[in-house]
Amino acid sequence: MIRVIIDNFGNRHNDLFLIIESPWHLKIADSYFLYSFLEVSDEAFAQLDLSDDEVLVYAIVELLDYWIDRIKSIKQGQSKFIPFSLSDQCVEGMMLEKVKKGFKIKLVSTDKLLGHDVGKSNIDKQIVEGNIVFQNSESTEWLVSEEGIFNGLEWSKRELGLRQNDA
Repeated sequence: MIRVIIDNFGNRHNDLFLIIESPWHLKIADSYFLYSFLEVSDEAFAQLDLSDDEVLVYAIVELLDYWIDRIKSIKQGQSKFIPFSLSDQCVEGMMLEKVKKGFKIKLVSTDKLLGHDVGKSNIDKQIVEGNIVFQNSESTEWLVSEEGIFNGLEWSKRELGLRQNDA
């Protein structure tokens, strides 16, 4: 299972937690460049009339929806990069490969892409045109069922929705 949790005390730095189970692993990132990656303007956020906490929840749900669409598009034997940590020094995320029993997951990174330069509409083009080779960030590799991937992401969205209602 994969889950994403927000830490409101992170102040846009070290405030996103990616949890991968079996074996357990915690990856911490910040949301600083998330809004530009999602290509949602400040004006668009202002029109939503959300509190600061609600804006982050909205952005994470948008990211999770992007991930879900992206993961659903992976064909058997194909790999696809799922971005998570967007910093001014590198981009990190998960490389998912669809296999018979679900998805093989590796945590990867590259310093050839920077968080402030990538967006959801251009990341694939930048990966191809830049001949980006991702480096493994961890030696661990996970095998997660398709059901485990989508259940965890949907759980994250539901939990985030509950947080938004409490804000």
